[in-house]
This record gives sequence, structure tokens and C-alpha cells, in this order.
Amino acid sequence: MIHAVVMAGGKGERFWPYSNSLHPKQLLPLVTQQSMLEDTLKNIRSFSKTAPVRLVVSKNLEKPVKAKTKGMSRVLTLAEPQGRNTAAAVALAARLIMREDPKGVMLVLTADHAIRPPKEFARAMKAAAQVASDGNCLVTFGIQPTRSDVGFGYVESKGDSRIKPDKKDLKILEVAGFHEKPSAEKAKQYVDSGKFFWNSGMFAWRVDYLWQQFQKHMPQTAKAFEAAGDLDPRKASFKIKLKRIYASIPDISIDYGILEKAERIRMVIPEFKWDDIGAWSSLDRLHAADAKGNRAIGETLQLESEGTTCFSDEGIVCTFGVKDLLVVQHGGVTLVVPKTHSARLKDLVKQVQANPKWKKYL
Repeated sequence: MIHAVVMAGGKGERFWPYSNSLHPKQLLPLVTQQSMLEDTLKNIRSFSKTAPVRLVVSKNLEKPVKAKTKGMSRVLTLAEPQGRNTAAAVALAARLIMREDPKGVMLVLTADHAIRPPKEFARAMKAAAQVASDGNCLVTFGIQPTRSDVGFGYVESKGDSRIKPDKKDLKILEVAGFHEKPSAEKAKQYVDSGKFFWNSGMFAWRVDYLWQQFQKHMPQTAKAFEAAGDLDPRKASFKIKLKRIYASIPDISIDYGILEKAERIRMVIPEFKWDDIGAWSSLDRLHAADAKGNRAIGETLQLESEGTTCFSDEGIVCTFGVKDLLVVQHGGVTLVVPKTHSARLKDLVKQVQANPKWKKYL
């Protein structure tokens, strides 16, 4: 049986002021008219109408996420007592799946990716689940790079080691290794080689095989969950046990903790369109520009402006004679920043956080 796990935490800083701690990007309609979380759930239902879905969220997002998913069948929201990175989130979901389906296939997805069309998403998930169901490898999804981007991690394949020779099937390759975000020069080398793919942060594995990897490579985390005994979200003891577990396990990503140490990893190369909606700059790839490179989301007027992106969900934003700016208006805040600085928005948010009188804008 297939079980979908969606990591849907986040602090809401990268799309500030539109996003905030209670409404981070995954709860906002940045790609379609629905929130990105709802887009993700729609994609999941494109390949399975009945697969159980577990949403792993930070404690502060439990209520807003439950509000978004109210009435949806077979969707469970799991609130982590504190942030412990993705390895903890995956381990939590794995233990709950093992209670119900010890040999079930676990698909690990994120709620802040733009993926389309749904039929290609479904095709890729089914291919990965089929490979993972043998219970002898971990599976990742490698995105064919369209540019040398320093903002992504990369997965290296072992040449053209296509596992399935049928050209009608998706390409599935053996993984040689994982590489962190590279320099511009190294990123170009990666893309030019044809052997490197963007690390999508999505995975598939049989849950019993995954737990063997935790026992081998992250024994402290494995022992903490095992020592807690039965974890039943329906019982009052669940949150108490979870709090104790999270206080004793390391803060580490699933990539560092498991994938970079595992012996056998395979990689599905999907044919869907994919983008990691990581910051305001990513919207430029999703929205068409006018003849002068301007993009407008909401009520805007851009006069004698070039390469400017304007966003407003309340009132009109006007630019006149400017170039390469990001202008955002939301919730009583107007943000004006050169696009070259948009990736450093967290620095600005920290300054806003430091002023008590601006708390209402966070």
C-alpha cells in the first residue's frame, strides 16, 4: 500500500510580508488559485484517491493546516513539538505507517513545490513506488536541470545506467552521490556533464527498509522512537511521548542523516515541470513578463520600468522609471528591494522581528 507523507512546516520568512509564521508560503496561493498545500494534495489524489496522507507540520501551523484540510478524507495532520529538521519528520511518519502497514511504501513530498501536470506527477510516483516496493533500495527524484542553478543541491548518477531499457518508461538511474549547493562554476560543470540532476527533496522507500537505514545510520533517533513504544495519535499520551522523543534526537536532515550514507539509492527522472518555490524570485519563472521584462500580480501600474516584479493583494502598486525591483504590498507593509537582494530577505525580517512595535506585521 502507498502512504503519502507531506512535509509542510516553515517559518514564512522568504515570502514576507505576504507570508508569516501562521501563513507560510505553503498555505498561500502562489502558483494557482489554491494554496500550494492544496495543489500538492490534488496531485496526490491524481494517482490515488484513497492513499493515506500524513502532513507533518510545525506546532504553530497545526490549526491553520487543519482548517485548510477540513473535510478531506484520509488526511492526518501531525504537529511536531519542536523543529528537528527533516529526518525527525520522516522518522515520525515512518513509525506511524509501520503500525498499520509494516511493508508499506512511503512517498515523501513537500508542500512548496510547483509540479504539473498531475498526470505526469502520478506517473512518476507510481514508477518510484514500484521500484521501492522491492524493499532493497531508497528512491529519490532527480529533476533534469534547465540551467546551472546554485540554489539547488545536485544528485550525481552513475552515467547512463538505465535500469529499465524500455524507452516508454521513465528513466531510472543508480545514484553515485549527493552534492550540496555548488559554486556557479561547479554548477555549470554539473549541468554540462549530463550526469547531474537537481535534488528535488522528494523520496520513496518501503518503510521497513527505511527503518533499517535509521537503525544503521541514525541509531540515536531509531532508539528514541523504539523506546517510546506504541505511538498512537488518537491517545493523549502521543504528544507527551513525542515531546520526549524530540528532546533527545539530533537536528539533522534526511539527506545528511540517511541518504548520503546509504549503500543503494535509485533515482527516478520524472517528466513533469518542477520548480522549488523558495523565494519571491521564483515567481519570475512562473509568471509571463511583458515586453520590458515586467511582471504584475494584482493591481499594478509599471510606467517606464524594466525587469520589475510587482505584487499586491490590496490596493494598487505603481512604479515609474525604475529597474530590476521587487515591490510587494500586503497587510500594511510595502516592501521595495532590488532583485539582487531578494534572496537575503531573512536579514530584513530579523530587523523587523527585533522591533516589538512591528510584531503585528510578522
